[in-house]
Amino acid sequence: MDILIATHNQGKIKRYRRLFANITNLNLVTLAELGVSHKADEPFSTPKENSIHKAKIYGDLSQLPTIAIDEAVSTNFLPDNEQPGVFVRRFRSGRDLTDAEVLAAWQEIFKIYSQTDRQFVWDFSLSYYNPADGFIKTSQARQINTVAQEFSKIIDHGYPMSSFLIPTGFDRPHSELSAEECLMVDQINLGLFVELLADVVRG
Repeated sequence: MDILIATHNQGKIKRYRRLFANITNLNLVTLAELGVSHKADEPFSTPKENSIHKAKIYGDLSQLPTIAIDEAVSTNFLPDNEQPGVFVRRFRSGRDLTDAEVLAAWQEIFKIYSQTDRQFVWDFSLSYYNPADGFIKTSQARQINTVAQEFSKIIDHGYPMSSFLIPTGFDRPHSELSAEECLMVDQINLGLFVELLADVVRG
């Protein structure tokens, strides 16, 4: 079954292809493979709304069953009016930041909020949309990270914050984990996404 993954982020494509690798009869198709360069907007304040919105846009555009994933992040140290929320890439900016700009922004923030018990809480939403019949199904997941004392020199393209965020159960940033460890973290935190997509493929 061909399902479009609605993102231009190559790091995200790699991550979810690895997570869904054991789903029988699933073939994840990318926007690049379809020659789609359009970038959908993200106008909503929750990852669920944005994931549904993007799945519909790219599903209708491609006429393929489509999944879209969106995230929001909050911290235990920033004031309520300064939380990133769904603006993970556009945090404190009106545009998408590069990996280097994201890291520079957080380095400046950590100079102000220097406590050692900092946490990041990620809320994920995956939405599936089939343009043939309008069927929509959504699943949500959560992941909690602590913050490394020093930024890693290893940067995962598309996931710059993995250079300083430490998954639960580990003592080093996500970018320094092996591929097997990264998969284990995602299987624990995002297992509901696998269940949703497996159910869809089974019909």
